Order: sequence, then C-alpha cells, then structure tokens
Amino acid sequence: MRWWAHSRLRTKIFLAFSALILALLLLTLGFVQLAVSRQVQSTLKEELLTTGHVFQGLVTERGTRLLTNTILLAGDFALKRAIATYDPSTLASVALNYQGRVGVDLLWIADEAGVLLADSRGRQQSGKELATFSPVAEALTSGEASATIAEIEGILFQLVAVPVLGPDVIGFLLLGKAIDDPVAQQLQEDTGSHISFLGVDDTLAQQLQKGTGSHVSLLTHGKLFASSWSQREREVLFLRGQVIPELLQRAQGETFLLMLARERFLSILVPISSHLSLPLYALVQRSYDEALAPLYALRRRMAGIGVGALVVALFLGVGLARGITSPVQTLVVSMQEILRGNLRHRIRVNRADEIGFLAHSFNEMAGGLEEREQIKDTFGRFVSRGVAEAVLSGRVPLAGERREVSILFQDIRGFTTISEKTDPEALVRLLNQFFTEMVAAVEAEGGVVKQFTGDGVMALFGAPVAHPDDPERAVRAALGMVSRLAGLNLRLRSQGVPALHIGVGIHTGEVVAGRIGPDERVEYAVVGDPVNLASRIEGLTKELQATILVSTETAARLGPGFTLGRAAVLPVKGKEQPVEVVEVLSYGPTADFRSGTDP
Repeated sequence: MRWWAHSRLRTKIFLAFSALILALLLLTLGFVQLAVSRQVQSTLKEELLTTGHVFQGLVTERGTRLLTNTILLAGDFALKRAIATYDPSTLASVALNYQGRVGVDLLWIADEAGVLLADSRGRQQSGKELATFSPVAEALTSGEASATIAEIEGILFQLVAVPVLGPDVIGFLLLGKAIDDPVAQQLQEDTGSHISFLGVDDTLAQQLQKGTGSHVSLLTHGKLFASSWSQREREVLFLRGQVIPELLQRAQGETFLLMLARERFLSILVPISSHLSLPLYALVQRSYDEALAPLYALRRRMAGIGVGALVVALFLGVGLARGITSPVQTLVVSMQEILRGNLRHRIRVNRADEIGFLAHSFNEMAGGLEEREQIKDTFGRFVSRGVAEAVLSGRVPLAGERREVSILFQDIRGFTTISEKTDPEALVRLLNQFFTEMVAAVEAEGGVVKQFTGDGVMALFGAPVAHPDDPERAVRAALGMVSRLAGLNLRLRSQGVPALHIGVGIHTGEVVAGRIGPDERVEYAVVGDPVNLASRIEGLTKELQATILVSTETAARLGPGFTLGRAAVLPVKGKEQPVEVVEVLSYGPTADFRSGTDP
C-alpha cells in the first residue's frame, strides 16, 4: 500500500469518497427491505422500552417523594401525639387531614403491632391486622422505612410504610399513590406509547422450568389493573378485565405484533417489581403500521435517487477533494489556536466561495467568543457570576417564571454609628472586606447575591439556578457568614477597628423571577411577598437578640443536621397575622433537628 501512503490528499479524498458512496448504494439497494423492517422494529422497541424506563423513573421519583413526605410526616409532633391516643375516630380525622396536605391517595395509621387504627378513605375497618401486609410487614421486621407496589381493593398502589418513633415505635404510617388509568394515560401522552398494567399468573411456566431445567414463558391467565386504552379498545384486547391467553403466551422482553381495528401494534411485556400474588407486568404498545408509512415511500425513491447520487457524487468528489485540502489545514491550525485560548486569532480570507464563507464564519465565531468572554467578565463584576451566566445563556425567561426561592437578608448591627465615626475612605475599605466574606459564604453554597443593601446583602437560593436543597443551602450560607465574620473581626481588631455584628433573616416561598426593567437597562429580580417577609424577619433579629432567624416555611425544609434554638411568634409590619420564626444555632452531623425548639 505504498502508493496510498504517497498519494496526494485530494486523490485519497476522491477515492475514499467514491468508494463510500458506491458501497452505500449497493448495500442500500440490496438490503433496503430488511433494513427498513429491522429499523422500524428496533426503533419502536427502543421507544417501548423507553416508555418502560419512563414509568420506572416515575415510580422511583414518586417513591422518593412519597418516602420523603412519609418520613417528614412521621416526625410531626402533633401527629405523634394523635397516634399516642390510639383513638380510631381521632386518627381517622387526622389521617384525612394529612392525606390532603401531603397529596397522597391513601393514608393508613397502624399501632406498633401493625393493627390498623385509621384509614383516610374510610374503607377499612380499624382493628384489621396489617402485620402480614407488605410493606408494613417489612417495616415491622426491620424497624425502618419500606416501599413496594401492592394491590388494595383491586387498585395498584405505590406504598411506603414508616415507623413513628416516640422515641420507641408507637405506630406506623402507610402512604400510597395510585397507579391507575390517569397515570397510564399521562405516560401515553408523554411517550406516545400505550401502556397497560397486568397481573399475570405464570405458575405453570415455573413448574415446567422446575421439571425440565429450561426457562419457559407460558402466561395463561391474568388481571388488568389499569390502561391508557379507551374502554372500547379494551374490550377488543381484554375480556372483562381478564387478559386473553393469546396475548400472554409471549416471551418476556421480546416484541410481538397485535392487531387492533386492522392496525398492527408492536408490543412488549416489561416486568415490574411488586408484592402481588401475581407477577406484575407493563404491556407497552405502539403502532407498527404508522411507523412504517414514511419508510415505504422512502424505499420507493431510494433506488432512483441512489443511482443519480452516485454519478453526482463522483463529480462532487473531484471538486471537494481539490477545494478542501488546502483550507482544511488552515482551519485545523486556527482551531488549535482557539482551543489554546488565543481568541484573537483570525484567518486571512482570500476567497468568496463556501470555504471563504466558512473562514469568515470562523472569524466571526472567534470574535463572538472573545466578545462574549469580555462581556461575561465585565458583567460579572456588576452582578453575581451565576446571574451573568444565566442571562447570557438565555436561561432567564423574559416574561418571568414562578419559583420557590429561599431569600436571605443580612444587615450589620449599629452600622449608622460606625459610619458616623469612620471617614469615607476607611468605611469603603471596611465594607469591601466585609462584603468579600459575605459573598464568599453565599457563593460557597451555590447562592446568588442579588444586591448590596448599603451595609448588607440580599441573596437568592433557587433562582436563577434551582437545587433540591435550596433552604438548607441558604441556612448553611448564613452560618458561613457568621463563621467568616469571626475571622474578619480578628483581623479588624489587629487594625484597631471594632468588631462587626450581623443579623440574618431567611424565608422560603414562591416568587416571580425574571428580567425586569426597560430594554435599555434590565436586571434579574424576584418579586413577591416572600421577599418583604424575609427582610422583616431579618429585622426581628434585633428584637430577639438572635443572629440567624428563619421562618417556619424554611425550618420545615431543613434536615436533621441543623440545631435550632428559640421559636417565637411575633407581629410583623405589613402582615395582619403574626409570623413564627425559629433561631438557627449550628449545623453538623451530630446536631439535633428539634434541639432548642419549643414543643
């Protein structure tokens, strides 16, 4: 192959290009029918499996949210007191109330032995034994939270059971979300695939496998729990809630075709982990004929197009090979310069064809990157880098959006007295040192400094970038401010400057966030009552002589690692009702979530 090594680059490009086109044409003409069929089945199977994965992801996400709500609910002091009464009528009212608050379809309360005390739906009699019912049985055995999918009164439920401690186990909470027709219909809207949930009896298959040593898929009987199909269509596929034997005599994980109203549907059975008496499967289906329609038309055109394309490609190959070789190397060298960070590098353009356009585009791209970097650097000096990047990347909606945000306000105690006794230049230096520490504490937790309020800062957690633990991040940032201030005060004392003291208020609520202002001067802002309330809470720190105060909305979202202090209900200017605030003392792995709080 020495001749190939010594051939000119344009010759190599032409030969390779021509050989590729010819090979593709021959393969296409020879196997187009097979390729079309396999591609459609493969694509549909992937889409069917994707629907199964979407459902599994939905189950996981709902399970996590359900578990979190159940654990938080199990730690509710008022609920513990209610359970301790073991009064069915009281607990029935409590269960119904909490069911609406946490947004679940089922809430049961049982005593420490697994005996049902209350059902939020009022369909189960108190005194019913749940000790053998999953997941209560697992929670009884392990003393920890347990989750599963089970059937209750003919309906599938995703269930979580959690022990209620006081400090020993005084009872159990069982929360559930239904897996019903609306869930199946929502999955169908999201993925385009129909889905049905079936309980299947495969006892005979298990017996055959045990006797012969070979795995056998022979599903002969089952039950329909929920489906995205309409009632009329179900009557064709299913008979009075029983899955037809023809449908179930299929190998699990393999696709098969079903006919419905003269239309073929590619189908697959996906197993689902559950604690049912029958194994649970998701039957996922999508129209096979609909997917084939555009490909049939494509197949008819490919032969004619392919022959013409080959002839044209040969001529194009000559021209492309001749025109590409020279500027390609120039582009490669220029791209390497950009990758090294030399954004000022440009290509000298001496031609007006497509390659010249590409070179012009490259220069414009390099100029845009250089300008964007300059804008980001300059913009980031006036607003936080997080807001700058969000605005430049277009992630800040023009019309605004509703977000749950934790807002932090911080203020220096006695700043008026300090400013009166300090000359302006020294005061500015002092504030710059102070704000350097405060901004570092906010950005260390992923927060955004919205603005400087003279002697304090306003910071956002949850906008423009949201995190699942934004309330905790805000409180950790406040504790970081206190810690960094202690170090700053040591340096200030060595300079003969009195120590600074701060107050921090935090509130979590829904605001409207977005770009606000005329086109000539817009800024990223949050608007809503939670902003005012956070500022008022910061003002209450002086009244309570506390460093960090948070609202109960924020405190309720904190994990067990935070140590809380005093709680107080105080009137707030602009609010008809008083506001309950809680003092935050510290954060650490050994902290007690309820430490220092009022019962």
